[in-house]
Amino acid sequence: MSLTPAAPLGRRERKKLEVRSRIYNAARELFAKQGFEATTVDEIAHTADVAPATFFNHFQSKQALLSLMTGEVVDHLHAMTVESLGGEGDAIDRLRDFVARAARDISENRDTARETLLEFVRLDGTPAGPHPYLERLFEPFVDLLGEGQREGSIRTDHPASFLGQMTVGMLNSAITSWLANPDYPVEEGLHAATDFAIETLRPR
Repeated sequence: MSLTPAAPLGRRERKKLEVRSRIYNAARELFAKQGFEATTVDEIAHTADVAPATFFNHFQSKQALLSLMTGEVVDHLHAMTVESLGGEGDAIDRLRDFVARAARDISENRDTARETLLEFVRLDGTPAGPHPYLERLFEPFVDLLGEGQREGSIRTDHPASFLGQMTVGMLNSAITSWLANPDYPVEEGLHAATDFAIETLRPR
């Protein structure tokens, strides 16, 4: 592997990246403020201070731009999951911390978060398996519940993998209710699902 530093970008490449970033950030701001459906390409271009044709030089469509944003959300969700579930405190405290952070994130970015999750379902969800936004949650949950079993705060009559699957399923029930109905109080639903999950996870 070469240790030679990569050549710096030329002026044209830097300008192209700067414009692309401006369009992306303008879209994210507008999606968060007024929702995906209500935002037009012309509005994104105006906010980014570019011509509408310039938008299409960088992104095929508004939907393609939203699809790109899903990768950013996956990385953030996974990092938050690992950080919260791998933090301080017992397994129950860490589970509550994760859900509290997730609910805050949704409250602060409600419209964009919902549009992004709907995009996950549209692009990748299949009846044969869980949606991709759930797949990367399983391992941290299983690790957390395994630790809880060893410390005595989590029931041991089922393997941690099964308990993780059930717990994520309970939390996802609140998310799917919200995806079906944008007026559903998802933050309250997540906390209620967590309370119910914790009762089922405690030792018998």
